[in-house]
Amino acid sequence: RTTFLPSSNPQSSTTMSTFAITRASAVAPAGAATPSSRRGAVSSKRPSKIFAADVRGDGKGGMEVSEPVVFYTSADGQSQRGTQAEYLAAKDAGKTYRASTVTGLLPAWAAGAVTDSTVNYSLKQAFAFTAPVGTKFLASGPELMNGRLAMIAMVSALGNEIVTGQSVGQQLAQSPAGVGVTALLVVLGTLSSYCANIEPPAAGPFVNTTELLNGRVAMIGVAILLTLENNNGHALLQFLHAASETSA
Repeated sequence: RTTFLPSSNPQSSTTMSTFAITRASAVAPAGAATPSSRRGAVSSKRPSKIFAADVRGDGKGGMEVSEPVVFYTSADGQSQRGTQAEYLAAKDAGKTYRASTVTGLLPAWAAGAVTDSTVNYSLKQAFAFTAPVGTKFLASGPELMNGRLAMIAMVSALGNEIVTGQSVGQQLAQSPAGVGVTALLVVLGTLSSYCANIEPPAAGPFVNTTELLNGRVAMIGVAILLTLENNNGHALLQFLHAASETSA
């Protein structure tokens, strides 16, 4: 920051005021962390090739790079993260695993990654029909659970109709325990990730938006299937089962 100060030279006889230009260092607000007291400060030393730079958001849409960060394994098998000096000190003291080495340079997507969510939700919030504030999921817990159950139900019900010729109602009456256990596992699996606010990573074309869309379509499909079979009194795909029996 450049500051202009009036000259204190009493010998000045010019009609214009004389100014002296000085450089003033920025003063940190009271209680603010200084570069020496926080790891988020920008380091002027370029990280070594074998060390990863600790990259964090600066809260203004940019990124700030701190001192080099290394990841290693302690002598008791615990994953550790620290500075280059901390790693070397632990290694010299014999507190690192014998085969432990520091990681290579992190790729751009990993260097810019943020930490996992520390927000947890209660069962009441997970079962609410409105998604809680701050959730990483695109929908509420009940919609996700019902969508996943509906996708499994559609595939298994239609497949069994082709093989056995039984309607959805007949399948439920024949194996209620299997249906109940499957539904329970889906609900528990969804709750575990939803309450921890940890969304499963994308796997190729299987992303969260695709799952949400397929789940909604499956819920509508199950409702239509149950209505048609209730009105017709037989399995919707009974004709395919009859055709397979005839060809056999």
